[in-house]
Amino acid sequence: MPDPHILIDGVVFGESPPWHDGRLWFCDWAVGQVVAVDRDGRREVVLTVDFPAFPMSIDFTADGTLLVVGSAQSALLRVEPDGSLARQADLSPVARTPWNEIV
Repeated sequence: MPDPHILIDGVVFGESPPWHDGRLWFCDWAVGQVVAVDRDGRREVVLTVDFPAFPMSIDFTADGTLLVVGSAQSALLRVEPDGSLARQADLSPVARTPWNEIV
């Protein structure tokens, strides 16, 4: 049985932690990464964003596609199967301030 009290080392500024597909996912804002950790504490950097994204948050579509809020871009981005990012929605008409959580 996995330890329910796993310590995740190396997280600088962890935020936006959904549970999805048997893993805890979160954003490490300070390093621009989306990280997933399984029940045994194995950590995977799923995505590193190479643009200003602070703050950023994540969620998943009904089919399991990872969505990322690109705050500086005022965009909701989806992660394509090849790992690239595509614009899912333009958020700029809705608000001028940076986005945080997915609403």
